[in-house]
Amino acid sequence: MTLPSLENEVTLVSEIMNLTELEQEIYFHMLKEDCTVKELVGVSKRTRSVVQRALQDLMDKNMIVREGRINKTVYYIYKSLPLPDVKKKVKIVLSDWYNSAVKSL
Repeated sequence: MTLPSLENEVTLVSEIMNLTELEQEIYFHMLKEDCTVKELVGVSKRTRSVVQRALQDLMDKNMIVREGRINKTVYYIYKSLPLPDVKKKVKIVLSDWYNSAVKSL
């Protein structure tokens, strides 16, 4: 029996949470550091609106949080939830799906 690799965990989380390629890139980048939209635009080479949409989708999936900051203007810092917390959410989503599938059979 082999231990699950980080790559397998990433694949499972991505598949079960139905993450797009961009959402994966953003979430796993933010595990290393908190970011602003501007920073993520630079990292992802995507437009601001596309990055903002991906961030909103990740917030809807409860994988990241947004914190308001003030420094002459209001801006937001996005932080990913730690992978162990997201893995708990993945287990709940998977369990709910399984229970729903069993009921429908």
